[in-house]
Amino acid sequence: MRLVPLFFALAACTGEPPEPKVEPTTPASAAPPSAAAAVFSSGRALQARGLFAQAEHAYLYALEQTPDNPQYHYYLGVVLHAQSRFAEAQTQFEKSLALKPDYAGPRIALGKMLYDVHGRAQEARKLLAEALAIAPDAVEARYTLGVINQREGELGAAREIFAAIAAADSNHLQARTQLGLIYLQEGDYQQAQDQLRRVARRNPHDPAVFHGLGQAALRAGKVEEGQRYLERARLLGEQNAQLKPHQDAVRQHPEAPQAHSNLASFYNRFGRLKLAVEHYRESIVLDSTYGPGYQGLGNLYQRRGDDARAARYYLEALRWDSTLAESHNNLGLLFHKKRELAKAAQQYRRAVRLAPDIAHYHSNLGNIYLEMERLTEAEAAAGRAIRLDSTFYSAQILLGDIHARQGSYSAAIARWRAVPAKGAVKQQLDEKIAAAQKRLSAPHR
Repeated sequence: MRLVPLFFALAACTGEPPEPKVEPTTPASAAPPSAAAAVFSSGRALQARGLFAQAEHAYLYALEQTPDNPQYHYYLGVVLHAQSRFAEAQTQFEKSLALKPDYAGPRIALGKMLYDVHGRAQEARKLLAEALAIAPDAVEARYTLGVINQREGELGAAREIFAAIAAADSNHLQARTQLGLIYLQEGDYQQAQDQLRRVARRNPHDPAVFHGLGQAALRAGKVEEGQRYLERARLLGEQNAQLKPHQDAVRQHPEAPQAHSNLASFYNRFGRLKLAVEHYRESIVLDSTYGPGYQGLGNLYQRRGDDARAARYYLEALRWDSTLAESHNNLGLLFHKKRELAKAAQQYRRAVRLAPDIAHYHSNLGNIYLEMERLTEAEAAAGRAIRLDSTFYSAQILLGDIHARQGSYSAAIARWRAVPAKGAVKQQLDEKIAAAQKRLSAPHR
């Protein structure tokens, strides 16, 4: 059984975020009335991007101008909590409530913290109930009550809360997940599967969901199905374990472009493209000259088939860092696709100069030389690719194609036959071999 941690949902920011650093220079005594609000708005944007220390400075400055603003105290408490400074956070939440007793937000925050950090269920429930009396539609307060009930063994009460939230908001996947896990605990395996399958369709990356599905299937006697789900949960758990150091790096160094870029690369590797785009974009927001961030976005858009946008990002990457071999190679692929062979060859040559140990860069160069009828250069490039990686069969096929173009059909056939191909590739090679054999058997004129 997974226990879902209580968490602070950061307020979302709309529009483009401002520059990451907020360093007001206007003396407090001379600040215009709007200065506090402007800096507070900047703090909200910084907070939404996970830049909690910078947001803290913005909120402190805003409070210097308007120390009796309950909203500023509340948001300062949120970013202090995010930095695990719980005592300071509690002080700010309490100040906010002292200034505005009918403010639901600080009550929810305090309730979460009292339970999550201190395990004080009774006090947490009281604060959350007060918040709901003030703001009956506060879903966060209701969900938190459900989690507390679930953790305290009051499954019926928790089930009712999660069911109501899920019915009212189909996008609240956490509530539906917990509802499914409660059904599992209660022995209603069909309902557990129904709820968890609905989550899995929307969020195919949560190992807890698939573990729950596996357990429900096994307990219902569906052994093979259960084992498949558990294997999926295991693989997702391994992925998350690989992601965690990079996620931690972003949390610890939210201003480091490389941390965001590295995390994005792993998200891309595991097919979580939306998150990959998000973190690549954050890397170039933090540093507009960070070439690998532009390169990563180029890779993602190329993968989506948006060649024009991909090319723009590769060119921008190379504008700031001309040593990015991958950008040169991938830009070459885009030129190649457009049949701009001279431009493609130029980019491939730059790639192999910068990264001479990458076999497929040499193979790409060999392919373009073959199309340009520069057969000696094509053969040399294909040979280098094979020497770097003897199992790189695309280069073996390429070398066979070059031999055939040179009229060396026996050598071509030998290359193609050495490739352990299957399926459509084998069919293509068989056709190449048949055509070459026909040429060999044809009478010489």
